[in-house]
Amino acid sequence: MEDKKINVIIDTDPGVDDAIALMSAFNSDKLNIQLITSAGGNGPIENITANAIFLTELFKKEIPVAQGTNKPIVRPTKYALGAQGKNGFGKFSYNKKKLKHKPVELEACDAMYEVLKANKEKTSIIAIGPMTNIAKLLLNHPDSKNMIKEVIFESGTKEKIYGIPYKSFNVGYDPEAAEIVFKSGVKLVMVPMELGHIAFLDHDDIKRFKKANRIGKIFGKMFDGYRDFHVGDAGAAVHDCCTVYYLTQPELMKYEKGNIQIKYYKDETHDFGYIDTDYTKKPNATICVDFNIDTFKYDIFDILENRLKENGIL
Repeated sequence: MEDKKINVIIDTDPGVDDAIALMSAFNSDKLNIQLITSAGGNGPIENITANAIFLTELFKKEIPVAQGTNKPIVRPTKYALGAQGKNGFGKFSYNKKKLKHKPVELEACDAMYEVLKANKEKTSIIAIGPMTNIAKLLLNHPDSKNMIKEVIFESGTKEKIYGIPYKSFNVGYDPEAAEIVFKSGVKLVMVPMELGHIAFLDHDDIKRFKKANRIGKIFGKMFDGYRDFHVGDAGAAVHDCCTVYYLTQPELMKYEKGNIQIKYYKDETHDFGYIDTDYTKKPNATICVDFNIDTFKYDIFDILENRLKENGIL
C-alpha cells in the first residue's frame, strides 16, 4: 500500500536557502504541497512573491502562491539584504516580466485558511521565514489552530544564552508574530540555527552544483552572492532545508523536548526579540538537535542530478 502524502503549506521568503528547501520539497514523493505563501523578510514582499513564483515555474510546479503582508505586526520593516543579496537570490537574477503566473487574489493568511478548511486531516506548515502570516492566520481565523498539525520553523538556538542573546532573523524580524504562534497552542517543531551550520554545502559541493546541469548553474550563482555570518567562507549554509528534512527523513533526525518562549532584549543599542530555550520547564516544543549530514547531502544531489531529470524538469 502506497504511503499517504503529507499535506503541507510552505510559508517562505526566498532566499537562497529557501530556494534549496523548495527544491527539496518540490521533488519529494512524501509531500503534497498545496500552497506557497510569501513572507516579508529578505526583501520587499512583491520581490519575495516573485521569487516564490519563479521557483514554482523553474521546477514546473502548478502550486498557487499567495502574497503575504509586507510589514511586521508591530515593528518597522527591516530587510535582510546583506546575507541574501538585493534580490534575495545572491548573484542570480531573472526577468520578472517573463513570469507566467501571478499570486492568487487572497492574502496569504486567508489563502492558508481556505486550504486548512478544505483538508479532511490536519495540515503541516513549514515556516522558513518570519511568522507574520501564520500569526495573522491565527488572529483572523482562531479556529485554524485546530486544523494545523504542526508548525515546523527555522530560527533560534537550542542553547540557553546568557549575556546578549542571539537574534535569529526569522524571529527577530517579527518577534511579536512568533510570540502569537508560540502561545497559540499549536504543536511546535524548532529547527535551530545549529543545524544549518551542520547542513552547509562546502566549496566542493558548490562546484558539483555548478557542473551538474542548468538548475545547478542557477544555484551556483545564488551561492556566489550568499553570506552566512556563522559559516563564513566555508561554504553555503542551507538552514531552511532542514525543515523539509524533518518531514521527509524523520527517522534520521535526533530530537529533544524543550520549552521555548519569545523574550525581548533591550539596552541602549539593542531592541529585539529572541527565542529563549529552557529544558527545566514543561516542554512545549520538539527541538531538532542533530541529523545525518551524509544522507542529507546525498538526498540533495540525488534530486539535483537524478530526480529533476526523472521528473521532466531538465
